[in-house]
Amino acid sequence: MMCAGFKRSIVCVVCACAAFLVVMLWSAVSAAPADLTVSPRVVRIGTWYDGAKIHVRAVIPEGCQAVLEIRGEPAQTRLMRKEQYWGMWKNGAEILEQGAPALYMAMSTDPDLLSRSKKSQSWGYGALAERVTFKGGTREMAHRQLFDEFLRLKESRGRYGVYPGAATIQGLPQGDQLVEGVFNLPAHLVRGSYHVALSVVKDGRVVKKEIRPLKVELAGFPAAIFQLAHRYALAYGILAAGIAILSGFLVGLLFHFIGKPE
Repeated sequence: MMCAGFKRSIVCVVCACAAFLVVMLWSAVSAAPADLTVSPRVVRIGTWYDGAKIHVRAVIPEGCQAVLEIRGEPAQTRLMRKEQYWGMWKNGAEILEQGAPALYMAMSTDPDLLSRSKKSQSWGYGALAERVTFKGGTREMAHRQLFDEFLRLKESRGRYGVYPGAATIQGLPQGDQLVEGVFNLPAHLVRGSYHVALSVVKDGRVVKKEIRPLKVELAGFPAAIFQLAHRYALAYGILAAGIAILSGFLVGLLFHFIGKPE
């Protein structure tokens, strides 16, 4: 009896040690620093702004893969349904979209991580489709069809993009890996708060996630016009009307001299 009890004690001690080693090794992977850096951290939209490049770098543990994302705040978008009558297209019913971010871009080191067939992940178009809703004149259209049309619209404006395998990954002498990616922001970008997210993946599970803020603000002449319109609405209205009247007068005067017979 004592021998059997002693053996059970040995087995329990071995199992406890094994469980402790597993927890320690898993914690070492998940607690390893990712060192996510974003450059620049502030994007200023000035008079000659025509897009910007956001450089993202991170150091992740060996044997891991990564997903990089830039995401804006959720916003509402009013869409007009196009309908064809007698060979001509016209605006139809209004569709209200809710839940989609104003900007969404993602890239990965492994192309499979951004596959649309993997619906369980928290990134990519598959994850967005679960959060976006459409109301209004949908005419019983399938959610997938509406979402695909919505994606084509956003991608054509440069505000959405998913790039499987576009992020580079290379080993470092100390055993870690360096992940790098470059996002091209569109020329028509709304000011506000955005964020860059890094998801470190090992064996199909997220073991580390880091987020850095990205701010988009107006500068120079666009900032002055914005402040004028929001703080001095009456003065802005008078100025806009005056500029429109003056522009019309100058254009009319120009055409008068051009069309004057010799």
